[in-house]
Amino acid sequence: MEYIIITFESTNFAIQAEAALKNSDVNVQIIPTPREITLSCGISILTSEENLSKIDKLVNEGKIRIKEVYRYIKDDVKKLERLRP
Repeated sequence: MEYIIITFESTNFAIQAEAALKNSDVNVQIIPTPREITLSCGISILTSEENLSKIDKLVNEGKIRIKEVYRYIKDDVKKLERLRP
């Protein structure tokens, strides 16, 4: 399955984004930020990659502030690929 992980500059931005995404009917889950990605904020959001256009729309409208977006592929081995700076 393919998911995306969204990282943030602060925990506050992550919590605000979670609320905005849920209000836009985007199914999200708060997760600990994988150490392979960053140490700047301890929590990230995990969601389906199909929600990427909704996330981009909220970013462009200034409703959420993100740091980076990664593709997360989980088979037998997990892979992380940065999608957005």
